[in-house]
Amino acid sequence: MGLKPYRKKRNFEKTPEPVPAVKPARIKRTPPSEGSPLTVEEFLSMKNPTGDVIVEIDGARVALTHLERVYWPAERITKFELLCYYIRVFPFIAPFLQNRPAILQRYPRGIAAPKFFQHDLQSTPSYLGSARMRNEEGREIDYAVYSGLASLLHLVNLGTIEHHPWHSTVDRIDRPDWLVIDLDPGGAPWESVLRTARVTRAVFGGWGLSVYPKTSGSSGIHLYLPLEPIYDYGTVALFAEVVANEVALRVPEIATVVRTPSARKKDKSMSIGFRTRGGSR
Repeated sequence: MGLKPYRKKRNFEKTPEPVPAVKPARIKRTPPSEGSPLTVEEFLSMKNPTGDVIVEIDGARVALTHLERVYWPAERITKFELLCYYIRVFPFIAPFLQNRPAILQRYPRGIAAPKFFQHDLQSTPSYLGSARMRNEEGREIDYAVYSGLASLLHLVNLGTIEHHPWHSTVDRIDRPDWLVIDLDPGGAPWESVLRTARVTRAVFGGWGLSVYPKTSGSSGIHLYLPLEPIYDYGTVALFAEVVANEVALRVPEIATVVRTPSARKKDKSMSIGFRTRGGSR
C-alpha cells in the first residue's frame, strides 16, 4: 500500500524528476579464493572452528576468515556464530536486501573496539554486486549491492555487524519502496518509546495505512511503511515529515522532532525522525 489514501487529503504531487543513473562501479575485482571449499552444510556443522575456510555458495567461493574472533565479549559470541546466523535467516531477509546498495557499519574487532561506516568500495569479489552513484553531497561512490547469500557473507566477513540497506533498489534507485519513521529515545524510558510508536501507528492508521515495527540499536524503534516505488525521495521525505510533526503534536510531553540530543529539552527526549537516502533526518 502506498501514499494514495493520504494524497486524497493533501497534495504531494511533484514534477517528476529524472531518475539518477546507476553507473558501473570502477573497482578492482579480486580473484577467486584458492583451496578446497566446504559446502554450506559442512560449514554449519563445524564445532568451534578457528582460522580461515572457503565456502562454496551458488558457485561462488567465499573466503571466511578469523572464525574464532570474538565479536561480543560479554556473551563470547564469535564471528563464526554470526556467519551461521546470517546463513540461517537469509531466506527471510533476502527480499529486503536483494539489489539494494549497502551502507556498512563495520566492527572488525568486535563491538567493544572502534567501528566505522563504509560507503565506498575499493575492491570486491565477482559475486558481490556493485554500482556507482552520487550520494547526497553529489560525490560519486562505488557502493556494494546485495546480490545473494555469498555477497552477504562476504560483507559480514569484513566485520559488518550493522547493515543499512538503501530504501530503494538499483533498478529504481530514486524511488524508495518503504518509508521509515525513526524513534530515537535519547535517554527516554522504554514506556515513552512504546507510547510514541503506538501514536505513530494510529496516525498512519487514520489514513488507512499499516506500518510495521522493528527494533533499532539498543533502545529505539523503526516503523516501516511499504510503498509503491513511484514517489521520489523528496516526496516521501515530505510525507514522513508531516507524520513526524503530527505525532509530536499529539504527545508533546514526551516527543519532539528535534534530532540533536543536546538541543532537546529534558522532558522531551523522545525524538521522531525519518530515514532518507543514505542518512536520516
